[in-house]
Amino acid sequence: MIISARGKGPGARASGWLAALALIVGGTPAAGAGVRLSPAVQQHLGVHTTRLAAVRLSTEVDAFAKVLDPGPLAQLVSDLETAEAASRASAAEAQRSAALHRSDDGVSAKDAESAEAQARSDSVRVALLRNRLGLEWGPGVAKMPRRRLDQLVRDIARGRAALVHVDTHNNDGQDGARRVRIDIGAGSANGRVIGPARVAEPRLQSSGLIVEVTGDQAVLLSVGLTQSAHIESQSPLAGVMVPRPSVIRFRGSDWVYVRTRPDAFERRLVTGPVPDARGLFVAQGLAPGDEVVDAGAAAVFAADVNSATDGH
Repeated sequence: MIISARGKGPGARASGWLAALALIVGGTPAAGAGVRLSPAVQQHLGVHTTRLAAVRLSTEVDAFAKVLDPGPLAQLVSDLETAEAASRASAAEAQRSAALHRSDDGVSAKDAESAEAQARSDSVRVALLRNRLGLEWGPGVAKMPRRRLDQLVRDIARGRAALVHVDTHNNDGQDGARRVRIDIGAGSANGRVIGPARVAEPRLQSSGLIVEVTGDQAVLLSVGLTQSAHIESQSPLAGVMVPRPSVIRFRGSDWVYVRTRPDAFERRLVTGPVPDARGLFVAQGLAPGDEVVDAGAAAVFAADVNSATDGH
């Protein structure tokens, strides 16, 4: 039997000899069984409780991330800017030539038609380059306003942003994804999903996502770097967050004690706990409003074992 309790204060100290007693007598309280402790005994053992609040936890899907080379994107954006400037100029020239030709002011029909043809050619080139944005970088990049696109390229050049191709096996978790967490050394960087990618990952059978990572850690994402990543699910789980000191590890399972009356506690199984920085997330077996022991849990457990051994 393994007992794990992290309570602090008098209750933690007092629970030491009770836990040792439990190991000696070896009793096993039944699941859902309870133990009664008077308020005076609870105070002596340092038993304290807290009410569980409802929380929602966003689950994650493990993914694979590869940092993209932004050079082709920067060149494409530059070519698009040049083409748009040429298109504006030729369109204005075509309008002037057409007006002068109509007023018989020295512009022949041939010159007016030539100016119109040049304007159309430049317009087609702009459309082609905009289509290439979508074909090569996905619809999310193609839909970006020009100022946003220019800013993205500048941020990448300054090390303030990076573009990452994120894949999962059979596209798991990609539909509707908005946020991705990418592991970098001992920490992680958060990324925003721009949209689906256009180049698939054949080994994972994944179409992939284009993700923009911003912030100080973006400079660490060198071109070609591969890292593990995690896609945030859009269907968060509902449950409660259990304080870690509340959990007793007993015969391969996790348990907590829930106060049912001022002097009574019920031992409940913790099913499928998910570690979190705030404690252990539990989606079933416990409900918001349940009053769990968060200090002196080992002492309550030892008293429970002792009570079961005595046949009470």
